[in-house]
Amino acid sequence: MHIQNKIFLFALLLALTGISSCLSDSKETERTEAIELAELNQLIEKLEARGNDIDTTESGVFYLVREPGEGPLIAAYDTVIISYEGLLTTGQVFDASADWAPDGKWEFVYLDQPLIEGFNVGLALMRKGSEFEFIIPSSLAYGAYGSPPLIGPYETLIFWVKIHDIRASQQ
Repeated sequence: MHIQNKIFLFALLLALTGISSCLSDSKETERTEAIELAELNQLIEKLEARGNDIDTTESGVFYLVREPGEGPLIAAYDTVIISYEGLLTTGQVFDASADWAPDGKWEFVYLDQPLIEGFNVGLALMRKGSEFEFIIPSSLAYGAYGSPPLIGPYETLIFWVKIHDIRASQQ
């Protein structure tokens, strides 16, 4: 009986130690805007060090032009056909048009479809045939709350976007 009590106390001590370390880990890894901004700065510095030309919109969307495209820019209420892939800065894909859209191409009316602000800002820079990468801070995406379960609080998002076609609005 005495040995069983020691084993029980030892197991209880291990369990409590594990619980307290889990609690302290969750506090240490709690995302904040400051953590996001530090990670975002590191990401931009790495990309620039690799020779990428990163531009920034007035609102704070970072972007890389992979293919400039031709013709007019997307305008309000134009119908656009795009392919895209959304990633976290860890490289985890959280959404992709290839996962759900016919032929991987999504057709919608620009500014008539509710999208995160940073995605709308980025699309406004694009023309038919263009391919861009957007780096969207959480302040222009899902902010302090994220979009569980895949997008946590203060998550910077990365999108690869290709414009297949633009049909001018009839309005």
